[in-house]
Amino acid sequence: APVLVAVVCCAQSVNDPGNMSFVKETVDKLLKGYDIRLRPDFGGPPVCVGMNIDIASIDMVSEVNMDYTLTMYFQQYWRDKRLAYAGIPLNLTLDNRVADQLWVPDTYFLNDKKSFVHGVTVKNRMIRLHPDGTVLYGLR
Repeated sequence: APVLVAVVCCAQSVNDPGNMSFVKETVDKLLKGYDIRLRPDFGGPPVCVGMNIDIASIDMVSEVNMDYTLTMYFQQYWRDKRLAYAGIPLNLTLDNRVADQLWVPDTYFLNDKKSFVHGVTVKNRMIRLHPDGTVLYGLR
């Protein structure tokens, strides 16, 4: 005999005005007193930073100059316990300008001739915080 399973979910929207003010308060608390100059777990073990690179396009190759141009999506992720939060079961995707207020890895590409963050219409950066303090930082 066939079995019918019904699942009923009740969810409160993050766009609810009450939730929005709680989210704003949470972000304000996380950033208050946050010192961008100190890496996560300062004085403790090194920060483990993971990364993903997705090549969107290889636009130009010059055999004469021995260089090439490419567009890539570069994501890094690490855990910063100072940014852990409770009471919101969601990841928080924040405005790209928040990246200027948070510690981010000083990443460089060996033998790079020129790099820049795509900037139409704003800098193509993304910051996403997870409740456990994991930070996802994306660039194009």
